[in-house]
Amino acid sequence: MRYVLVLSFLAALQPLSGQAVIDPGMPKTQVIARLGAPALERTTGDATYLFYKNGCERTCGMNDVVLLDKGAVVDALFRSDKRRYSGSSSSPRAIPAKEAMKAKATKPPAGDAADASAPLTLSITGKKPAAATPAKPDQKPKP
Repeated sequence: MRYVLVLSFLAALQPLSGQAVIDPGMPKTQVIARLGAPALERTTGDATYLFYKNGCERTCGMNDVVLLDKGAVVDALFRSDKRRYSGSSSSPRAIPAKEAMKAKATKPPAGDAADASAPLTLSITGKKPAAATPAKPDQKPKP
């Protein structure tokens, strides 16, 4: 009887679509109940990062990651179609390899000596990215 109750409880945690859904504000224990134990966990200060294997680490370049602040979910970055974050993720959309290979490498417009050391950035749209104006030495950067 207990076994049936445990299975019923675990089934209720999984949506009918088969995706494990992670919600903002969810505690770490509930994330682990839905996704299982993370492959790797890192903590720095109040931030905790739970890394999960997703099967596309080589092709998509990353593990799935759940970010917690003070023990509660604040963001999730998923590449696995078996997982979904119900909040607004900071993850950029996944781009197909063909589209990524067509992207042009661009440099911000020159104009200051600091610009010459600026790193290359990829432009997916073919447009040049907006350049940030460096702060003058006697000015504090704007927040």
